[in-house]
Amino acid sequence: METNASRDQFNKQAALYATSPVHRSGPSLPVLVEMAAPKPVDLVLDVATGTGNTALALAPLVLRVIGLDVASAMLDQARGRAQAEKIQNIEFVAGSAEEIPFPDAEFSLVVSRHAPHHFHRLDRFLSEVRRVLKPGGSFVVADQISPSAEIADWVDRWERRRDPSHFRQRTVAEWKEMATVAGFSWIQDQAVPYELPFDWWVKQAGCAEQTVQELQEQASSADEVVQREMGIKFNPSGGVLSFMEPMMVARLER
Repeated sequence: METNASRDQFNKQAALYATSPVHRSGPSLPVLVEMAAPKPVDLVLDVATGTGNTALALAPLVLRVIGLDVASAMLDQARGRAQAEKIQNIEFVAGSAEEIPFPDAEFSLVVSRHAPHHFHRLDRFLSEVRRVLKPGGSFVVADQISPSAEIADWVDRWERRRDPSHFRQRTVAEWKEMATVAGFSWIQDQAVPYELPFDWWVKQAGCAEQTVQELQEQASSADEVVQREMGIKFNPSGGVLSFMEPMMVARLER
């Protein structure tokens, strides 16, 4: 389930997420929009919309968009941006990704970006997405993944130390298996690499100085496989400069 930790974390950091270039216009967004192939007749649900970046990008291309999120402060940011940009075919609603508050077969397109790694019950989320999709509808998801099963546990410790609301960073193989069990057809996927500056990454989550130090130590003590697969870069004094956060964008169909 989405925990109180998720809601509290994103309420606290909502203003930063509203202006974050990684979330507002990062490279996974145009890939998601292109893969979704939105049509003027589409009714779209954006699950875990956050500050509304994906919903707002799709709104000019479709009939209507509803953004769903558990964090009220994030939704307030999304509504403010929609009002400022005079986008009227959009609505933001409070609710859980694992108990979507809409009827069966309501939407022709469902999207979710940079969120499912927070979900404890991905199986439940996928089941709910399939339920609210019309027959033949599409689900397009963008989420950070672990480069390999070999380093997945290290990645989850890294992510959870920085943001306790993180749950699991799955591999593409895990996603495909769970999507198939949920009854989806896996149509296509694309890797979208992000190079994240370490200082920005910890600031975005509101990390305390001790946490920043622990993350630095985790990176510097990581073995060669982890450092290579995560693309960790160090400055001359040994501090972390940046690392790679691979994103998967995938299209599934009901």
